[in-house]
Amino acid sequence: MAFRFVNKDKEYVKQIQAAAGCKADGICGPNTLKAFEDLHCSSVIQHKGKLVPIDFSGTIRHNMSLDTLPNGKQNWYTRKTPIDNIVVHWGGLNNNHCFRVFYSVDNTSCTTSHFLIGRNTDNNELEVWQCLDTAQVAYHAGKMNAQSVGMDICMHPDTKYKKHTSKHYEYSVMENNTGRGPKECVDIDPELAEFAREFILALRVLLELDDKPVCPDDKVYDLEEVKQFSVVGHHNVSAKKWDVAPWADKLYRDCD
Repeated sequence: MAFRFVNKDKEYVKQIQAAAGCKADGICGPNTLKAFEDLHCSSVIQHKGKLVPIDFSGTIRHNMSLDTLPNGKQNWYTRKTPIDNIVVHWGGLNNNHCFRVFYSVDNTSCTTSHFLIGRNTDNNELEVWQCLDTAQVAYHAGKMNAQSVGMDICMHPDTKYKKHTSKHYEYSVMENNTGRGPKECVDIDPELAEFAREFILALRVLLELDDKPVCPDDKVYDLEEVKQFSVVGHHNVSAKKWDVAPWADKLYRDCD
């Protein structure tokens, strides 16, 4: 079900298949995706039911879908309003772990995200996993869900997970001067920070949000106030979260 929204428009799928030189059967799948990527010499995302090239040099995988959970529940609903923000979270120890947490019978709250960014432990590569089309509203930021796209940076900032983190990422401890969360936390792996930042800023352009600044601070904003920003951390919309606050400078700030 990874291409649910793309496959709603069979004529569109046939058109891109014909352009890409593959069988025009109107069914978007891995072969159509690969042909489309080759045609554009670019990674692509699923955006509002279309395959759209994105100016990003890394790998984007589409085969780890969160369209339906194993307990049969649906962890999304169809978007009816514009996308105002990208919300950045911390999620899991790595891509594989974060996906297993979301794709679980124990995920009774149906929490999910559009994009997971981190290490794929199967091949040890940094990857972006698109788990939902942007036309699908994910349950990731409470009342802010309807106006945003969610992404999880899949590395744990808490020092108590040092043993797990050091298996997959460069590990170092940093002072957390944000006033959010513990006084010390794990600094983001430099390679992951660069990789994630490139994708976040490329997505910001693709979603046509680059006319708005990224959030410059760690304040908490209400739903209307936060619309002035293109990229925010979960900590900017919930006083209970500290998520990527210590990493925000490296992930998305100072990009304007």
